[in-house]
Amino acid sequence: MGQVLYSVSERIVVVVVAASILFLMVYASKARAADSRWYVGMNLPVMYIDDTDTTTQGENVVSDPRIPTPYTQPYSAKARNKFDTGYKIEGVVGYELGSNFRIEIELYYAEADVDKLYYSGITTSVPVPGMPQLGLQPISIPGKTSIPVSGSAEQMGGMLNLWYDFHNDSKWIPYVGAGIGFIEVDFGDVKYDDNALAQHVANSLTAIQTGGAQTMAPPFPPGYVPKISRTDTVLAYQAAAGVSYKYSDNIQFRLGYRYQTSDDLEFDGKGDFGTVDTKTEFDVQFLEIGMRYHF
Repeated sequence: MGQVLYSVSERIVVVVVAASILFLMVYASKARAADSRWYVGMNLPVMYIDDTDTTTQGENVVSDPRIPTPYTQPYSAKARNKFDTGYKIEGVVGYELGSNFRIEIELYYAEADVDKLYYSGITTSVPVPGMPQLGLQPISIPGKTSIPVSGSAEQMGGMLNLWYDFHNDSKWIPYVGAGIGFIEVDFGDVKYDDNALAQHVANSLTAIQTGGAQTMAPPFPPGYVPKISRTDTVLAYQAAAGVSYKYSDNIQFRLGYRYQTSDDLEFDGKGDFGTVDTKTEFDVQFLEIGMRYHF
């Protein structure tokens, strides 16, 4: 599944690049009249991924000695990931359109380690006490549980940006801008126990049902909770501001801040014992240093 999504993202980037080049070609003649120029550049930002909030929903097949046949037990939870400081490698090709405007194509790769993962707001359903024939009743499990996690989240992106430079008599040139494009987020390197949430729910229910006399349920077999897809490609948006320094007619250095958000990331999985679906918010902040070379 990850390979298919990767192919989709590659096609999306090609479309963004092709559309951007066509736009630049249409406006090139007018831009030359305004003494505008092509440029290339690169940036090496420090990346801060905001804590991600994830809604997890699923259902598992449960065997209960009080009920003749196994039943499907739904559950939901809120998950939060915390990330270490990451990095980004970015290259751009742009064109000065005149009237202080620039348009550019941006392609980048970014990576940050996942530091923590914990669940809260857990709800599930259990057989009605004493009368399981009546079906299931909802129950909430208080508190939160932390899950050991390691590995990194990776991004690849293609953006089309429009910038406005506040030219003045000094070599320092403030700028603002915004962009739109696509990002592919890959959690394939992130490692954690897929059964951990289900096991926590089972342990909590055992403790409730026994009044705390027993706090551990029998362990689930590996693969009880299906592995979810780890890659998604979504529409992304960004806004930025900073200042450039005109070192020479051809070279400019810049320092800036950028905020990027995107549509929710969605992952899912299906196995012999149940299903799981997640939806994750993904917001990123960058502190950038970079340079541009104007032809």
